Amino acid sequence: MYSIIDIESNGAGFRKESIIEIAIYKYDGHEIVDQFISLINPENEITHFVQKLTKISPKMVKTAPKFQEIAKRVVEM
Repeated sequence: MYSIIDIESNGAGFRKESIIEIAIYKYDGHEIVDQFISLINPENEITHFVQKLTKISPKMVKTAPKFQEIAKRVVEM
């Protein structure tokens, strides 16, 4: 059993970077047995480059949970 994790970040500089989206898929070797996908409010700006690359806008993450609100679920996965 293992998990595959994909994250997108806001593209900010060193120590200012924040996660804006996370996807976790738990795989048992044959099929996906659990998954968790969420936008995350970075509480910081998203660079124009990242907005263009990911199609994630500040408006989309404005009401999304902050990372500390989903951290327990991430650790459980």
